[in-house]
Amino acid sequence: MRKLVIILISISSLIACSSQKTPEYVIPKDKMIDIIVDIHMTDAMMTLVQVRKDIMKEYSSNVYDKIFTQYGYSRQDFDTSIYYYSFNINQYDEIYKEVLSVLSEREALLKEEGTKAEEDSVSIGR
Repeated sequence: MRKLVIILISISSLIACSSQKTPEYVIPKDKMIDIIVDIHMTDAMMTLVQVRKDIMKEYSSNVYDKIFTQYGYSRQDFDTSIYYYSFNINQYDEIYKEVLSVLSEREALLKEEGTKAEEDSVSIGR
């Protein structure tokens, strides 16, 4: 009997955890994906020396604050959301899978555009 009670409690706990609704103070998944993609794109641009100098002149306080405000959030909102998602790892994993998918699509487009530009410059030179 005791084992049955423990099993029932465990099952009800799992159901309660899986049906838990995301609190209102947490940035929704779709917006988190957009924000994180933009952060990664900004990080990539920051590896270019001239871009880094230009951005640092304009946004010397924090480069990411512009991204957060663009989506209507603050750094605190973002940090709170990251904290929440870090305890809800399945949701966080879903977010990052989508982030990686978006970044991969963008990379493929850039490579395709680069190939077309090379082909155009070669055909012009002939």
